[in-house]
Amino acid sequence: MTRRSTELLRIAEWPRLDEQALAEPAREVYRSRCAALEAYAQGEPIASIEAAHRIADGSIWGYRALVPYVNVSGYERSQPSRALVHTKAGNAGAFTQLLQRHPALEAHLRRELSAQRVVLKGVGEAARLFNLKPALQRFQQACREQGLLPSDYPFNQQDKGVRSLARTLRAWLLDRFDDAAHAAGARFKPSSALRQLPERGADEAFDTVEFDAHKMDLRLKVVDVDPQGIERIYETERVWLLAIIDVATRCILGYTLCLHRECSRYEVIATLKHALTPAQIPKITLPGLSLSGSGGLVSQALPIARHACWRQIRLDNARAHLATTSLDVVCEALGCVADFGPAYEPDDRPFIERFFGTLTNTLSRRLPGGLPSKQARTSKRSRAEAKDLSLVVTAQELEELLDATVWNYHGTPHSGLGGLTPLERMSQQLDGVGLPPVRLRRVPEALRNRLELLHDPAFCLVHGNVGRGERPYISFMHVRYTSEQLARSSNLIGKQLRVYFDAKDLRTLRAFTEDGQPLQDLLASGPWRHEAHSLRLRQEVFKAKRNKQLEFVAGESPIDAFVKLRRAKAPKSRRAASDLARIQRERRDASNTAPHPVDPSAQLATGVVKGKKLRIARGFPR
Repeated sequence: MTRRSTELLRIAEWPRLDEQALAEPAREVYRSRCAALEAYAQGEPIASIEAAHRIADGSIWGYRALVPYVNVSGYERSQPSRALVHTKAGNAGAFTQLLQRHPALEAHLRRELSAQRVVLKGVGEAARLFNLKPALQRFQQACREQGLLPSDYPFNQQDKGVRSLARTLRAWLLDRFDDAAHAAGARFKPSSALRQLPERGADEAFDTVEFDAHKMDLRLKVVDVDPQGIERIYETERVWLLAIIDVATRCILGYTLCLHRECSRYEVIATLKHALTPAQIPKITLPGLSLSGSGGLVSQALPIARHACWRQIRLDNARAHLATTSLDVVCEALGCVADFGPAYEPDDRPFIERFFGTLTNTLSRRLPGGLPSKQARTSKRSRAEAKDLSLVVTAQELEELLDATVWNYHGTPHSGLGGLTPLERMSQQLDGVGLPPVRLRRVPEALRNRLELLHDPAFCLVHGNVGRGERPYISFMHVRYTSEQLARSSNLIGKQLRVYFDAKDLRTLRAFTEDGQPLQDLLASGPWRHEAHSLRLRQEVFKAKRNKQLEFVAGESPIDAFVKLRRAKAPKSRRAASDLARIQRERRDASNTAPHPVDPSAQLATGVVKGKKLRIARGFPR
């Protein structure tokens, strides 16, 4: 192959597939080819590309290939199997050959394991398979359905292939720990946690991070202005703080405030997004609050750390963290490993717990409305006794206080770092002071502006009817979505779309076809398109509508109707007050971001509009 002009290969502008839509073997081949193509576009020699991407088991064979009589791949039988009625030997590899020729049989056996029809009990060599005889009968029936005759393997064998079947099932269970644990009836962690055994030590920046959620012992209030201009104050539920800390440098990479009663997987992924997005200087409006000159945020103070991601992340066994599909997508996209520690063991994640303790002593308990540790268990009584809410902070004020606290924390000397500040330690790691510089792993460029792809996709059916003139659309969370491209694609009617969404803004959806081909972004219909709103807010709106607590007609803003409903319940319900605080926060965040790229006026017709003739088909009564 001759040398090429790299200017012509602008692979960053190429449309990307949704890799999760591919099967596991095809996904590995696709990623290997993508890596080879990217290396080719960067001008690497062909010989080095071939050497780097022609691997057998994930690593270079090297000197291992020189060992005599070592097989680098399994035995594959080339000759047809023989009929063995009076002996059991002489058909090595026949069962594997059968599965290769009939993939449906292998899929059948995999389903036997996933459905726990075959159980593995015991440890090591003493482990035994149970319910093997019924499994053999079902396997033989599957062979007959594939058209195998009594003269074909395995029916022409003395043992009918039962030994080969047992060895295959046993090997599959022992090769994959999650299958073995599932077959034994044990509760096991997501596959992302079992990809490898992560090391407990972490001496380099962005190698290991710790994540956790902390319920702050702090009272909050919301200041609401009703349509008459009267200002009212309500007390909300307590707030959650989710944070990610780098173990080697003690830097806070990302944090999020959650105003819900419980955290969900969407708040967890929102915290990951905050850690992977370049930080900006926070806006401080509170009088007397300032940012220290020695502090800062990691990606803001050190531009080299932008879009950097970690090798492993330590989590606890909280329910929000164990959303298997979401965590697998995150670990697959970022190439990291999840390390789950034991439940109710905060010492297993000492650094994030120590940061929460520091935050409690320096911020939460020093604010009006802070709950001392001795009164934390009687917090309901303390809230009932406290009637004055004028000194209690709001959610917006708490955000500014938290921004300033994290900013100044990064510029404060840390005893665990030998007197260095977290930012100084991070700078030493990245610049290579005293040690070789850390080689950062970065978020793939295709994901940097599309971090909603870190969620697992939702599958939506394309509706429409060509005969009635009904253009294609999908329904997601009770709202119709479509685009100019989808409205023209009548061939997609009746097919599934892979849909990704930002849980903080549901005005647009990212859509792919079943085979991963990208489509134009889908836009919400009606008033849902014009105002940013979260997934939780839409769920609450339609929940109130199902309970006949909320009614809104076409064209009316459902969010305004929901605010009116919650405003009436806020004096007696802290949950309703929390809903008002969340809506205020979403509207404030939407006003600080860039305007929506789609202009609603662009969807309107221009010029003279002529009415069409009304045609009533025959056979319909008046």
